[in-house]
Amino acid sequence: MSVPGFQLKYYIELFAAKLGTTCILKVHILQEAYSTLRGISRNHRPGRKGPPLSWTQRLKVAVDVARGLNYLHFDRAVPHGNLKAGNILLDGRDLNARVADYCLHRLMTQAGTIEQILDAGVLGYRAPELAASRKPLPSFKSDVYAFGVILLELLTGKCAGDVVSGEDGGIDLTDWVRLRVAEGRGPDCFDAALMPEMGTPAAERGLKEVLGIALRCIRSVSERPGIKTIYEDLSSI
Repeated sequence: MSVPGFQLKYYIELFAAKLGTTCILKVHILQEAYSTLRGISRNHRPGRKGPPLSWTQRLKVAVDVARGLNYLHFDRAVPHGNLKAGNILLDGRDLNARVADYCLHRLMTQAGTIEQILDAGVLGYRAPELAASRKPLPSFKSDVYAFGVILLELLTGKCAGDVVSGEDGGIDLTDWVRLRVAEGRGPDCFDAALMPEMGTPAAERGLKEVLGIALRCIRSVSERPGIKTIYEDLSSI
Protein backbone atom coordinates (compact mmCIF):
# COMPACT_ATOMS: atom_id res chain seq x y z
CA MET A 1 0.00 0.00 0.00
CA SER A 2 1.31 3.45 -0.89
CA VAL A 3 0.29 6.41 1.23
CA PRO A 4 1.04 10.10 0.50
CA GLY A 5 3.43 11.49 3.07
CA PHE A 6 1.21 14.35 4.17
CA GLN A 7 -1.51 11.93 5.33
CA LEU A 8 0.94 10.42 7.80
CA LYS A 9 2.40 13.56 9.35
CA TYR A 10 0.65 13.06 12.68
CA TYR A 11 1.33 9.34 12.93
CA ILE A 12 4.72 8.75 14.43
CA GLU A 13 6.69 6.09 16.20
CA LEU A 14 8.95 7.23 19.00
CA PHE A 15 12.24 5.84 20.20
CA ALA A 16 13.07 6.02 23.85
CA ALA A 17 16.09 5.06 25.88
CA LYS A 18 14.68 3.51 29.02
CA LEU A 19 16.50 1.83 31.88
CA GLY A 20 19.63 1.55 29.81
CA THR A 21 18.00 -0.23 26.88
CA THR A 22 16.45 1.12 23.72
CA CYS A 23 12.79 0.34 23.20
CA ILE A 24 10.13 1.31 20.71
CA LEU A 25 7.06 3.20 21.81
CA LYS A 26 4.42 2.91 19.10
CA VAL A 27 2.23 5.88 19.83
CA HIS A 28 -0.15 7.85 17.64
CA ILE A 29 0.00 11.40 18.92
CA LEU A 30 -0.03 14.97 17.73
CA GLN A 31 3.51 16.16 17.24
CA GLU A 32 2.53 19.48 18.77
CA ALA A 33 2.38 17.76 22.18
CA TYR A 34 6.18 17.83 22.28
CA SER A 35 8.81 20.47 21.75
CA THR A 36 10.93 19.77 18.70
CA LEU A 37 14.61 20.38 18.17
CA ARG A 38 13.84 22.75 15.30
CA GLY A 39 15.06 26.17 16.35
CA ILE A 40 15.74 25.03 19.89
CA SER A 41 19.50 25.17 19.51
CA ARG A 42 19.28 28.90 19.01
CA ASN A 43 17.66 30.02 22.23
CA HIS A 44 14.84 28.17 23.95
CA ARG A 45 11.79 26.07 23.31
CA PRO A 46 9.52 27.62 20.72
CA GLY A 47 6.85 29.66 22.42
CA ARG A 48 8.37 29.25 25.88
CA LYS A 49 10.74 31.47 27.78
CA GLY A 50 13.95 30.07 29.10
CA PRO A 51 17.73 30.15 28.82
CA PRO A 52 19.60 28.78 25.82
CA LEU A 53 20.41 25.09 25.94
CA SER A 54 23.65 24.39 27.75
CA TRP A 55 26.45 22.39 26.21
CA THR A 56 25.58 19.43 28.45
CA GLN A 57 21.97 19.50 27.21
CA ARG A 58 23.01 19.71 23.57
CA LEU A 59 25.45 16.83 23.94
CA LYS A 60 22.73 14.74 25.60
CA VAL A 61 20.37 15.40 22.69
CA ALA A 62 23.08 14.36 20.23
CA VAL A 63 23.77 11.11 22.08
CA ASP A 64 20.04 10.32 22.39
CA VAL A 65 19.49 10.78 18.66
CA ALA A 66 22.57 8.73 17.77
CA ARG A 67 21.32 5.95 20.06
CA GLY A 68 17.96 5.96 18.30
CA LEU A 69 19.53 5.85 14.85
CA ASN A 70 21.86 3.06 15.94
CA TYR A 71 18.81 1.08 17.04
CA LEU A 72 17.06 1.66 13.74
CA HIS A 73 20.08 0.76 11.63
CA PHE A 74 21.11 -2.37 13.50
CA ASP A 75 18.11 -3.73 15.42
CA ARG A 76 15.48 -2.85 12.84
CA ALA A 77 17.80 -2.77 9.79
CA VAL A 78 16.03 0.23 8.24
CA PRO A 79 17.09 3.83 7.57
CA HIS A 80 15.10 6.69 9.05
CA GLY A 81 14.73 8.35 5.67
CA ASN A 82 13.63 11.82 6.81
CA LEU A 83 15.91 12.86 9.64
CA LYS A 84 15.74 16.56 10.47
CA ALA A 85 15.49 18.77 13.54
CA GLY A 86 11.69 18.97 13.24
CA ASN A 87 11.49 15.18 13.61
CA ILE A 88 13.37 15.12 16.90
CA LEU A 89 10.99 15.47 19.82
CA LEU A 90 12.19 16.70 23.21
CA ASP A 91 10.35 15.24 26.15
CA GLY A 92 10.14 16.71 29.65
CA ARG A 93 12.48 18.90 31.62
CA ASP A 94 15.38 16.57 30.94
CA LEU A 95 14.89 17.08 27.19
CA ASN A 96 15.01 13.38 26.39
CA ALA A 97 15.32 13.27 22.61
CA ARG A 98 13.04 10.91 20.70
CA VAL A 99 13.34 10.29 16.98
CA ALA A 100 9.99 10.51 15.21
CA ASP A 101 8.47 10.13 11.75
CA TYR A 102 10.81 7.38 10.61
CA CYS A 103 10.57 4.85 7.76
CA LEU A 104 7.54 6.54 6.18
CA HIS A 105 9.32 6.37 2.80
CA ARG A 106 8.57 2.64 2.83
CA LEU A 107 4.85 3.45 2.61
CA MET A 108 5.17 6.10 -0.07
CA THR A 109 5.15 5.98 -3.83
CA GLN A 110 8.43 6.68 -5.61
CA ALA A 111 7.14 10.17 -6.39
CA GLY A 112 6.34 10.73 -2.72
CA THR A 113 9.80 9.60 -1.67
CA ILE A 114 11.44 11.92 -4.22
CA GLU A 115 9.33 14.83 -3.00
CA GLN A 116 10.35 14.13 0.58
CA ILE A 117 14.02 14.07 -0.40
CA LEU A 118 13.63 17.33 -2.33
CA ASP A 119 12.12 18.90 0.78
CA ALA A 120 15.11 17.66 2.77
CA GLY A 121 17.35 19.41 0.26
CA VAL A 122 15.56 22.71 0.74
CA LEU A 123 15.91 22.34 4.50
CA GLY A 124 19.61 21.48 4.25
CA TYR A 125 19.59 17.80 5.31
CA ARG A 126 19.86 16.01 1.95
CA ALA A 127 23.04 14.03 1.34
CA PRO A 128 24.88 14.92 -1.90
CA GLU A 129 24.51 11.42 -3.34
CA LEU A 130 20.71 11.72 -3.12
CA ALA A 131 20.82 15.01 -5.01
CA ALA A 132 22.82 13.34 -7.77
CA SER A 133 20.49 10.37 -8.21
CA ARG A 134 17.52 10.26 -10.61
CA LYS A 135 15.67 7.84 -8.32
CA PRO A 136 17.01 8.62 -4.86
CA LEU A 137 16.30 6.29 -1.97
CA PRO A 138 17.16 6.94 1.68
CA SER A 139 20.06 4.92 3.05
CA PHE A 140 21.97 4.39 6.27
CA LYS A 141 24.69 6.73 5.02
CA SER A 142 22.20 9.48 4.06
CA ASP A 143 20.86 9.26 7.63
CA VAL A 144 24.40 9.80 8.92
CA TYR A 145 24.77 12.88 6.71
CA ALA A 146 21.53 14.36 8.05
CA PHE A 147 22.65 13.61 11.59
CA GLY A 148 25.91 15.46 10.92
CA VAL A 149 23.90 18.51 9.86
CA ILE A 150 21.88 18.29 13.09
CA LEU A 151 25.13 18.22 15.06
CA LEU A 152 26.20 21.39 13.26
CA GLU A 153 22.89 23.01 14.22
CA LEU A 154 23.50 22.15 17.86
CA LEU A 155 27.05 23.48 17.74
CA THR A 156 26.42 26.70 15.83
CA GLY A 157 22.90 27.66 16.91
CA LYS A 158 22.03 28.10 13.24
CA CYS A 159 19.40 26.23 11.23
CA ALA A 160 20.37 23.86 8.44
CA GLY A 161 18.49 25.83 5.80
CA ASP A 162 20.05 29.16 6.75
CA VAL A 163 22.13 30.97 4.16
CA VAL A 164 25.12 32.20 6.12
CA SER A 165 26.63 35.49 5.04
CA GLY A 166 30.33 35.40 4.31
CA GLU A 167 33.03 37.37 2.61
CA ASP A 168 32.24 35.64 -0.67
CA GLY A 169 28.47 35.93 -0.37
CA GLY A 170 25.91 33.56 1.10
CA ILE A 171 26.75 29.90 1.63
CA ASP A 172 24.92 27.07 3.35
CA LEU A 173 25.66 25.90 6.87
CA THR A 174 27.82 22.90 5.97
CA ASP A 175 30.04 24.87 3.59
CA TRP A 176 30.32 27.73 6.08
CA VAL A 177 31.58 25.39 8.80
CA ARG A 178 33.97 23.61 6.43
CA LEU A 179 35.40 26.96 5.32
CA ARG A 180 35.92 28.17 8.88
CA VAL A 181 37.65 24.93 9.85
CA ALA A 182 39.87 25.02 6.74
CA GLU A 183 40.91 28.56 7.75
CA GLY A 184 41.79 27.38 11.25
CA ARG A 185 38.82 29.23 12.72
CA GLY A 186 36.71 26.28 13.81
CA PRO A 187 35.86 27.74 17.26
CA ASP A 188 34.33 30.77 15.50
CA CYS A 189 31.50 28.45 14.41
CA PHE A 190 30.27 27.79 17.92
CA ASP A 191 27.05 29.34 19.17
CA ALA A 192 27.76 32.58 21.06
CA ALA A 193 25.43 31.34 23.80
CA LEU A 194 28.01 28.63 24.58
CA MET A 195 30.93 31.01 25.00
CA PRO A 196 30.68 31.19 28.82
CA GLU A 197 31.11 27.41 28.96
CA MET A 198 34.12 27.50 26.62
CA GLY A 199 36.20 28.57 29.62
CA THR A 200 36.02 25.06 31.04
CA PRO A 201 38.48 22.59 29.50
CA ALA A 202 35.94 19.74 29.38
CA ALA A 203 33.35 21.79 27.48
CA GLU A 204 35.92 23.24 25.09
CA ARG A 205 37.31 19.79 24.36
CA GLY A 206 33.83 18.35 23.92
CA LEU A 207 32.76 21.04 21.48
CA LYS A 208 35.83 20.49 19.34
CA GLU A 209 35.38 16.70 19.41
CA VAL A 210 31.73 16.94 18.36
CA LEU A 211 32.69 19.35 15.57
CA GLY A 212 35.14 16.76 14.29
CA ILE A 213 32.44 14.06 14.45
CA ALA A 214 29.98 16.30 12.57
CA LEU A 215 32.51 16.92 9.81
CA ARG A 216 33.07 13.17 9.44
CA CYS A 217 29.31 12.68 9.07
CA ILE A 218 29.09 15.08 6.13
CA ARG A 219 31.98 13.60 4.16
CA SER A 220 31.42 11.96 0.80
CA VAL A 221 29.41 8.75 1.03
CA SER A 222 32.48 6.51 0.54
CA GLU A 223 34.29 8.16 3.47
CA ARG A 224 31.28 8.61 5.77
CA PRO A 225 31.31 6.41 8.89
CA GLY A 226 28.39 4.29 10.05
CA ILE A 227 26.16 5.41 12.89
CA LYS A 228 27.56 2.80 15.29
CA THR A 229 30.99 4.44 15.17
CA ILE A 230 29.44 7.89 15.56
CA TYR A 231 27.30 6.79 18.51
CA GLU A 232 30.27 5.22 20.28
CA ASP A 233 32.43 8.31 19.73
CA LEU A 234 29.72 10.67 21.02
CA SER A 235 29.07 8.47 24.04
CA SER A 236 32.74 8.60 24.99
CA ILE A 237 32.80 12.40 25.28
